[in-house]
Amino acid sequence: MLAGGEPRGLPGTTITRVEFQRAADDRPLDDVIVHGIDRKGSQAVLEIQVKRTVTFTPSDTVFSQVVSQIAKAAAKPEFNSARYELAVAIERTSTKIEQSYQEVLSWARCLESHEIFAQHIARIGQSNDDMRQFVITFRKNLQLAGAEHNDQEVWRILRRFQILVFDFNQPGSASELLARERAAMALTPEDAARAADLWNVLAILAQESAAKSGEVTLVSLRDFLTTQHSYHLAGDRRLAAARDALQEASIGALRDISVLVGTVHIDRAQFVAQTRAALDTGRYVEIRGDSGVGKSGVLRHLAEQISLEAQVIVLSPSRTIRGGWLYLRSALGCSVSARDFLSDLASDGGAVLFIDGADIFEDEEKKATVRDLVRAAAEVPNFAVVVTARRNFNLEEPSWLPQEALDALGRAPSVVIDRLTAEEIGQLRTGNPSLVPLLEEDHPARMSSATCFALPVLQGKVRKIRFPTPRRRWRNSGGATQTEPRQAGEKGAD
Repeated sequence: MLAGGEPRGLPGTTITRVEFQRAADDRPLDDVIVHGIDRKGSQAVLEIQVKRTVTFTPSDTVFSQVVSQIAKAAAKPEFNSARYELAVAIERTSTKIEQSYQEVLSWARCLESHEIFAQHIARIGQSNDDMRQFVITFRKNLQLAGAEHNDQEVWRILRRFQILVFDFNQPGSASELLARERAAMALTPEDAARAADLWNVLAILAQESAAKSGEVTLVSLRDFLTTQHSYHLAGDRRLAAARDALQEASIGALRDISVLVGTVHIDRAQFVAQTRAALDTGRYVEIRGDSGVGKSGVLRHLAEQISLEAQVIVLSPSRTIRGGWLYLRSALGCSVSARDFLSDLASDGGAVLFIDGADIFEDEEKKATVRDLVRAAAEVPNFAVVVTARRNFNLEEPSWLPQEALDALGRAPSVVIDRLTAEEIGQLRTGNPSLVPLLEEDHPARMSSATCFALPVLQGKVRKIRFPTPRRRWRNSGGATQTEPRQAGEKGAD
């Protein structure tokens, strides 16, 4: 709130006030209530229940209680008429949470109907057992709370529910480090040395406000810091406007990427999950594969998921400002360094820089912009970089990305996309059976499933091709090869 940044769980807004312990005011998830306003002036609210750990399993009584509170909030009229978000904040995450439960919540938000959501969850191969069990458990807990629990209601509530992870109590906490950096950015240069003290003052203020079910507004907070603690606060550095401009550019880059094979939406859940798992081992991940395998589509799926939890930047050869950070900073209307700007982004639950088509960047001035951002990202905790490239990238000739920055990020194993999986071919067969024959071994224009996203193009061309009459070949007595048309009905003539 003090820095004017987006609150986690309410992207696109700035905070107007924060309330604590408001169960008496009909706030079912009562630990922290964040009130925000978006760029159009519309109000938004986020209720957060804070728990040390939640396993989200059938035997987890904590999860059962949280869902009971969620059901009460979802029954309020304003849940349908306003932007009303719900979250549980925890301090420890797990593979199941990151690769399954967060995926379910992402699907609920992205898929346009409860019918499609239910189909995704039920489809073997597209979802996994942990995802299905999470939905079953959520539904059962709604039922135990006496709430509606049909498919539409489950989908309606899940798309407003979030799992937020804060590691403040862990050694070397990235959340605390980024928060302290943001505190330093909120002060004028002459007060920068007091940043550590400012963070402690803010923590004590929050604890005291929670103890008396109080609230903090931006006006009251700035007055408290300047009059009682004599802090000199920095003015507005226009980071909110810069964030908006960058988000708009990133959305444009993502929309350039098709996720359709013809008219069929192929869900690349397996490769998205692999990339998420790779990010657990290093902050730099490459998604590799030949042309047409859908690398960019996987990047888009992953970026859209992560954008619900954290900040994303998406660059491509056609969507990158030339000339390095100084030119990008000017275009964004930003006045801070690349590192400070990325640090501010990462303070909202982490951030990821996506670079689509690293192997086809040719403009050296666009490469300079990418290099500047990669180097800055390497200096910011909780900032990752995901790149798509062909298999031979960095093999036939050295990569143009800054190697020292990639080493600092930590290189994770590459995610290699070879071809459509059996489950994905099943989705294709259901959605557009006319494309499937092109993948069969005996089709005269057979296309490898490794280049599946070129199938519609090939299909259109095959329909227009007039195959010449097959010809028979043999060698005459002099060894020369001759041909003649095969006769109708002769073997091979068809």
